[in-house]
Amino acid sequence: MKPCHHEKGYMLLEVILALGILSGALCAIISSLGGCLAASRSVQNSTRVVMLLANKSAEFRLDRSQDVLDQEGVFEEAEGFGWRRALEKTDSAGLWRQTITVSWTERGQPATDSLVEYRHLPQKQ
Repeated sequence: MKPCHHEKGYMLLEVILALGILSGALCAIISSLGGCLAASRSVQNSTRVVMLLANKSAEFRLDRSQDVLDQEGVFEEAEGFGWRRALEKTDSAGLWRQTITVSWTERGQPATDSLVEYRHLPQKQ
């Protein structure tokens, strides 16, 4: 009797199955990486917006303390980010509600964040 001789190597079906599993795993990894990058960009934008709001607020309190107009513009130091300032009258004389809004585009959609402060502006009518 001859001993049973097994062929060395893999069958075509095994190779196809291994490639299918590998390609599925790579697709999952690439998809997860895309989600991680989008989340990272979102966090970066949020951090930048907080800084921009704080700087614009300080600018209106210190540099433009007598400025009483609604305004809008873009940030020179942050491309793609714009700002808008609106003043609303309150029930108290000379007290105004100041809303500073920063806008940008994230994942193809417009996004905004705002800061509300109360300012004493007796010269504004």
